Amino acid sequence: MDLNYSPEQLMLKESAARFLSEVSSFEFRRQIIASEAGMDEEVWRGFAELGWLALPFAEENGGLGCGPVEISLLMEEMGKALVTEPFLASVVLAGGLLERVGSAEQRERVLTPLIAGMSRPALAHMERETGSDLGCIATQAVRDGNGYRLYGRKALVLGGASSDTFLVTARLDNEIALFLLPAGAEGLARKTVRLVDGSRACDLMLDSVRVDEQDLVSARGGVLPEIEAAYDRATAALAADAVGCMDALLAATITYTKQRVQFGQPLANFQALQHRMAEMAVKCEEARASALLATLSVDAPRTIRIRAVSGAKAKVGRASRHVAQEAIQLHGAMGYSEEMPVGSWFRRLYAFENSFGSTAEHLARYGAIVRDPAVLAGGLLREPEAY
Repeated sequence: MDLNYSPEQLMLKESAARFLSEVSSFEFRRQIIASEAGMDEEVWRGFAELGWLALPFAEENGGLGCGPVEISLLMEEMGKALVTEPFLASVVLAGGLLERVGSAEQRERVLTPLIAGMSRPALAHMERETGSDLGCIATQAVRDGNGYRLYGRKALVLGGASSDTFLVTARLDNEIALFLLPAGAEGLARKTVRLVDGSRACDLMLDSVRVDEQDLVSARGGVLPEIEAAYDRATAALAADAVGCMDALLAATITYTKQRVQFGQPLANFQALQHRMAEMAVKCEEARASALLATLSVDAPRTIRIRAVSGAKAKVGRASRHVAQEAIQLHGAMGYSEEMPVGSWFRRLYAFENSFGSTAEHLARYGAIVRDPAVLAGGLLREPEAY
């Protein structure tokens, strides 16, 4: 298998790095994180003008028809640049799910303004009791004439603080259904939550929120597997974001140890520190390989997808913690200062490790899959054969 990037993919990666370096300096990011919104509207419109918001969507939906590899390349650069705009939440997670389960009218209503940079949908599925069981939700949908009433609470809706449209899951006749809900709906209240990396989420309270029949996206039957697949696609993209952070931490650490002089010579000349940075580089490459496998497996059958995505989440989670801690230690007290980006990358990797399931939860999910001898003995990118 040829794992080299195509010229077009390399061009996307280079243009993303160039654009983000021009419009998203570290000082600018500090100001954005400190602001009430936690994101910049001008940068979001820039994403739309560059076509980034259209990347994963099919051409018939107004998109560019690109695949998960292009998304991973973009996410890697966003991790390096500490981007807090909700690209992952709105485009990869909510938009990707709606494209697969929504009607033509619903896709037109939500994806068209999203691609134009005029809308930011968010998926409101997780609740405080959900944990690693995506089917554990208590929000209820009750029939009301030609529509429905929603009751319940959603926790830590990623990108929800700036969202104008929510995809809300609720139990309808004891099955999980998905509804489109405008952010200004009567009875809907949201509380903005600032995450550890400076990005924003929200908690949603739904008190007899009325939705019409045409706002029912997907009813009983197939929505939960699609939600699981959507979270796996988002997890793979987030792993690429973490790889970008790790690369940035390694580069910053190497630069710092070359400049910092101790005992009459740069820190980079000390063999013990060279060994530690070499180990950081090894961890970065291990994480990159795992993230790439997850990226290549997001559209594979469920068993292969879970093995690759949860394996990558666990692997990158452990490797990123090692790289982040080493970067802080090799920078010394400077690594904790707000004037250097090292601490921001550290917090972003901490958020990664606890997003969409912790390292321990994904390790358990991976273990449950590979316990099957046929899966354990099978190839990485093909359906396992009967054992």
